[in-house]
Amino acid sequence: MAAAVASTTGFLGMWNGTKDGKTDGYMDWNSGSTNVADPLEVKIVAQDIRTMSPQPNYNNNGYGIVKHKSSLTPEQFLAGNDPEGKKYVEDVYFKEVAELVKQVTGSDVVVPYVFRIRQNSVNPGGFATSKLSHAALPIAHVDRDDVTGEDGVREILGDVADELIKQGKRYAQVNVWRTIDQPIQKWPLCFINHDDIKDWAYDTHLARVYPANDPRIAIRGEKRHDSVVKFNPNYKYHYVSKLDLDEALVFSSFDSDVTKVSPHGAFWDDSSPSDAPTRRSIEVRCWVFFD
Repeated sequence: MAAAVASTTGFLGMWNGTKDGKTDGYMDWNSGSTNVADPLEVKIVAQDIRTMSPQPNYNNNGYGIVKHKSSLTPEQFLAGNDPEGKKYVEDVYFKEVAELVKQVTGSDVVVPYVFRIRQNSVNPGGFATSKLSHAALPIAHVDRDDVTGEDGVREILGDVADELIKQGKRYAQVNVWRTIDQPIQKWPLCFINHDDIKDWAYDTHLARVYPANDPRIAIRGEKRHDSVVKFNPNYKYHYVSKLDLDEALVFSSFDSDVTKVSPHGAFWDDSSPSDAPTRRSIEVRCWVFFD
């Protein structure tokens, strides 16, 4: 008899339209002016990947959990917000990530290009996206779509990207996400599985939010718009309970093969202990080309 799949309940933020009825949203990061309505708080049941058989994995689903122990200490990761520590993360951890992504994806073209450190200890009480830009982002999204994905890979790889795209090569932004110091119990990462939606596409199942005066350009480069997930009742939700220091989540946050992209976002887990430690995580984003 198959073992039962463990699950938890919680909620995840999704697109809830605009205040002015327009199709697209905008956000001015200087003034805070926006037409985006407060996120839709979607009640979810999230299955624990650890207990699933077979487990979702990168090659079949675009996301999965892998064993991976970094040589960096929590202190070295947390120092990544300072110039000297940032260089160390880029010099040492990027090499570890590149090797891991090559192993997981089978690609020889892996270019880590940016990382984000997030810390979040807040409890539920409504969303404030602009205030949480450096915390866990409780809004389901993909990092890039078919427009911003092509822009992004060309910005980093230039003529190499042009040539590979012309050859029709599949390419993706692959993220490696891990805890920095404690097993994650608060605001774990949720993957949205859209395998049951055969017509799932960037232009139909995501909403665009156009930024102005965006301070994130200094970190991630130019991006014409953010891509926020619209609710669909056929979504399935997966997460990993208590992600530990010798583990990592590897997933496509953009993929030119749209069936492999993994919408994701931090979600509130109702089973999180009231005294759960602050969630500290680091995510590295890589451009990856496939044969």
